[in-house]
Amino acid sequence: MGKIKVLHIITRLEKGGAPAVLLEVLQRSDRCQFEHHIATGLSQERENDMIPSARDMGFPVYVVPSLVRDISPFSDIRALISLYALIVKGGFDVVHCHTSKGGFLGRIAARLANARFIIYSPHGDIFEGYFGKTKTFVFTALERFAARFTDKIITLTKNGICPYIKAGIGKESQFDYIYNGVDVASLEKKKCDKIQKRRELGIDAGSFVVVTAGRLVPVKGQAFLISAMSEIVKEAPNVLLVVLGDGELRSSLEEQARTLKLEDRVMFTGMRNDVPEIVSCCDVFALPSVNEGFGVVLLEAMAVKCPIVATSVGGVPEVILDGITGILVPPKDPAQLAQAILKLIKDPQHSARLAESGYQRLKTHFDIQITVSKTEFLYKNLNVE
Repeated sequence: MGKIKVLHIITRLEKGGAPAVLLEVLQRSDRCQFEHHIATGLSQERENDMIPSARDMGFPVYVVPSLVRDISPFSDIRALISLYALIVKGGFDVVHCHTSKGGFLGRIAARLANARFIIYSPHGDIFEGYFGKTKTFVFTALERFAARFTDKIITLTKNGICPYIKAGIGKESQFDYIYNGVDVASLEKKKCDKIQKRRELGIDAGSFVVVTAGRLVPVKGQAFLISAMSEIVKEAPNVLLVVLGDGELRSSLEEQARTLKLEDRVMFTGMRNDVPEIVSCCDVFALPSVNEGFGVVLLEAMAVKCPIVATSVGGVPEVILDGITGILVPPKDPAQLAQAILKLIKDPQHSARLAESGYQRLKTHFDIQITVSKTEFLYKNLNVE
């Protein structure tokens, strides 16, 4: 019985999100049973590229420079030809396509190359918050087309299947879901000395710290959290919001904080490589997203027992159980976001109970080894042996 040879196609292999989870899974996969290869485009910020890391782990990585995130007809055609040639030459048993762009071009290339099995993992959805109505309509039509020759579509949560079926993308029998996972034991070790870490960041020892992490883009909703801060500080003037991450909205978010006279209450750190360590030293983790396929950063917060307030969008309600492992609020609602955070500020015992319950749920449902086992089970049950 030979190894199952899998080609993973992903638009970018960069730090955070879907690429990071993919590498976490692959490096724990049984290499006696599976042979994993990766095809990817290049990150715009080379310092965020994880191609060297993937190669250090022993995975063959094929760089396709023309595979870019934005729509670019000439680049897209070149990427399609490159992927087609790679699949024909590689003799892969499974072509597993990840994220929207890599998922669409990869599946067409796999179909043209007569790949034995084609799997698609969107790692989120396109239905709300990412694009305008016209683009969403076009991308939905493209997803419907590609679903016709996809053997399995893997969503991040069970509830994540419904929007695809409702949009006429694929049949119910094509779908399954696999939760993202994290290395719980490793993240537990990220806890560090609270006083020392805060001093390193320039945070006053007496501050109540709310932290958020993610790309500074509209769908992540940081503007609503900053608006909520203007209400929070009225009742709790010692609250500080720490914003981890960078992106296109940074300057406008900084301007928003200045306009609301919150310059000394909102700290922008830019990209950090020590997110779990910082979160472990904070009092509340807030996720104000307009849409969120899953939210791996929530798992990181659960691992270090940081209480969570998040918006009830996408796959979040399957990760955070409202009132049990965290507090969920509607999206785009600064008033309710502020109210939920103030509730945790005023009731430390309730906050601690939520954090402990979140940690226990993490160990039961979201350990990385569970993700690995379910992924391997998926490949084996395609009967590619």
